[in-house]
Amino acid sequence: MKKLILTLLIITSTFAAEINKSLFEGENISNELQKIEKVLDSSIVHKIKNQNVITLELSTLNKLKQLYEVQDDIKLFETVTLSHDIISQQEYFAALILLSELQSEIQRLEKKNREIQEKLFSLKNEIQKLVPNESNHSLLVHQMQYAFYKLSQNKISKSLKLYNELFKNEFDIFESSMMRVNFKEKSSKTIIKNVDKEIDSLKDKNLLLNIDKDSEALQDEKAQEIIIKKEIKIQKETDITINKKLEAEIVLALKWLKEKEQKAFLDAITIIENDIKLLSHKEKEKLSSVASLLLSLEERRFDSSSVAIASTQIGLDYLYDGAKNIFNKTLFVYEEKAFSLKTILTFIVLIIIGFTIASIYKNIVDKFRKTNRIKSLSTARMVANSGYYLIILSTFFFALKSMGLNLHTIFIIIGAILVWIALGLQGFISNYAMGILMKVDRSIRIGDLVELDANIIGSVDDMDFRSVTILTGDQTRITIPNSRFISSTFINHSLEDHIKRFHIHFSADNRIDNDVVQKVVLEALKTSEIPYIDTAEKRPQVIIIDVNRKIVRYSLLVWIDQHGGYDIPVEKSAFLALIHHSLKKVAL
Repeated sequence: MKKLILTLLIITSTFAAEINKSLFEGENISNELQKIEKVLDSSIVHKIKNQNVITLELSTLNKLKQLYEVQDDIKLFETVTLSHDIISQQEYFAALILLSELQSEIQRLEKKNREIQEKLFSLKNEIQKLVPNESNHSLLVHQMQYAFYKLSQNKISKSLKLYNELFKNEFDIFESSMMRVNFKEKSSKTIIKNVDKEIDSLKDKNLLLNIDKDSEALQDEKAQEIIIKKEIKIQKETDITINKKLEAEIVLALKWLKEKEQKAFLDAITIIENDIKLLSHKEKEKLSSVASLLLSLEERRFDSSSVAIASTQIGLDYLYDGAKNIFNKTLFVYEEKAFSLKTILTFIVLIIIGFTIASIYKNIVDKFRKTNRIKSLSTARMVANSGYYLIILSTFFFALKSMGLNLHTIFIIIGAILVWIALGLQGFISNYAMGILMKVDRSIRIGDLVELDANIIGSVDDMDFRSVTILTGDQTRITIPNSRFISSTFINHSLEDHIKRFHIHFSADNRIDNDVVQKVVLEALKTSEIPYIDTAEKRPQVIIIDVNRKIVRYSLLVWIDQHGGYDIPVEKSAFLALIHHSLKKVAL
């Protein structure tokens, strides 16, 4: 059976399709693509496949070939060039813009890399569900798509490595050059003052436009188109004007950083934050990276950066984005699934919740037992433990699923392991199944007087899904597996009527006449104080059950009322003592 399970696992893994790594790894990628192209050309000539399928395969192949040819073609960013002597504030601001563009590109590539990783994971699952054969046309498309994203990911990884190293070096140069910048505070403040007047004028224009929009809301579409065009024009003018002001404000913020004026820097950041809100969405994205760079510089220039940052909205956004990046940063990749701190913490939280629910369930079952709703202690434990581990196991699989793992292979392995365990625990499983049957048909109940053999007679003290506990007359508890009650015979003296006929077996010398034995035993029974029933329907009898050369085996059939806690072994012993004493007189 174990060999059979192993064979099934091998067969399952054999028929599942695997990733064709030759399409994106090694030095023969070009040859592999040419082979596929020849196969597709042959399919077109011989019309083996549907035209739509061939079109899709050719399109995917062409994209893959184009990407393969430019996979090492990485976009180069302009480096920060600052003079070695005095640096103008315009030159320093231009260098800051270059750095912000590089940082934005890094963030864009990191986001794209995460998206590609998710697509690779999804494609791998789809490929492993397919069976490799000639009729399965979608497999080739999936393999080429997987290779396309894999090559894209490799290119992005190379770009990110280059850009991160470049950004670190350029940022260090930018920060170390700050002391050589000639900031002109007066000119910057003059620009801000003049621009504020322009902004006020634009606000008035926008207000008048809103009034026109309300008054002309019910007019024709042409009038509405004119209003929309005016809105776009005013927004463009606003963006240009605010950008002039922001440039001056950013230069002032850099000046406060140079002079380590933390309060003045925070005030400047607050003003920058309010002005950025007036920009269009596209312009906001450009300057958000500049704001984060300013805060990165602030971290280097001041020691109490965390307190300072938290005092501004931009600072809070900066902290939030930083924490978000830490949580979403890929720690490792397993089976094309990217694992981050977020996914690991989610898994841990779900497991903790599962354990908590399981513990609550266990406590509820324990309370039911204490209130006598579940009378059997072992049954209560079995119900509690079974539910406890079932909840934990279900939570574990749910947590794995929440991480995005493919549970198909895991379930196959776990299923094989469970079958293997079941083979080794056949006796336990058999007892468990018998316990359920006994609970359903109620052939045995707690308190019943049962007799398995001459040595095991007593009342049922406890029952669970594994065994039955019998309390004998000498207060000894005997645990009997449930399977024994199914596979062998037993007597339940409490199942129906409490009046039962006992068979008291004894032997006598074959030289003693049968009539004498019957007479002596029955007369001794009449004169004894042992309780038994003697009516016209239920009279005691002595019968022969076996004869051999030396002895004759008899059985005394006597009706007993078991009501009121009847101890079978003790009473049988009393009958045997009576028979022995009466036959001893005859023998003498």
